[in-house]
Amino acid sequence: MEKARIYVDYREENSGIPGILESLGLIVIREYLEIGDYIIPGDIIIERKTAEDYINSLYDGRLFDQISRLREAYDNVILLIEGDIDSIASIRGREKHVYSSLASLIIDFDIKIIPSSSPKNSAFILEALTRRVIESKGGGRVVIHKKPKLETIRDWQLYIVSSFPGVGLKLADRILENFKTIEAFCTSSYAELQRILGEKRAEKVKLILKTPYESESRKSKSLEYFKNKNPH
Repeated sequence: MEKARIYVDYREENSGIPGILESLGLIVIREYLEIGDYIIPGDIIIERKTAEDYINSLYDGRLFDQISRLREAYDNVILLIEGDIDSIASIRGREKHVYSSLASLIIDFDIKIIPSSSPKNSAFILEALTRRVIESKGGGRVVIHKKPKLETIRDWQLYIVSSFPGVGLKLADRILENFKTIEAFCTSSYAELQRILGEKRAEKVKLILKTPYESESRKSKSLEYFKNKNPH
């Protein structure tokens, strides 16, 4: 009998989920995934978010950009929301916006949303999904979609600019219409970026452009770490 395989983004290791999946008998293959957190047979990709991260990503512009990229690359997208999103939304007074965003994901993006109470339960859900797909489809081949096929310079320009946080294809098109070249975009001032991207996205883009690269052997630091070390 074919063993169930699941591909996991290596950044999920701290959640403890990959280890639980292995204890459940799955073959866990850790890789750097360009999008999503878990890929299982059946052309299914899963994005895992804690309830707090879901709400944060909704308000900093990441959520729909991430979902759009997942939807462009995979036929079946599942959003696994871990934790009590109702309580967090209520505390922040954002219930209407949060539920509206969930409705949009389901109706407009055809995203399947699964709630989970903990990382352990998330692992159980992932195992059940993986095994069910193999049983129903008779195979466990996992397809990892890499970079899209890019044929023109314009395609590459849009792809490169849309890779920045909070920048989708529509915004990338606006950026290139404004700056004309990627070089001009990358060398522009913070004020110029802010005019097109808004304060939060401009700050993240500028941090990425100015922060020195660290090799994989050194501990990677988040954008927040460099927030006060890289002035505009």
